[in-house]
Amino acid sequence: MTDREQRIHDLALVVVENSLEDIDESYGIRQYAAEAVRVYNEAKKVIEKELD
Repeated sequence: MTDREQRIHDLALVVVENSLEDIDESYGIRQYAAEAVRVYNEAKKVIEKELD
């Protein structure tokens, strides 16, 4: 993994961590995990665009 890729990954994880605090507590583990992956992938796309 390049430095750029590592930075994108790290920033996306911060976004996931912050957004998961707002997830409804009624979510089951599968919903929670799916939301985490969705947020991570979306954050990664946005961060890559901003860094370009």
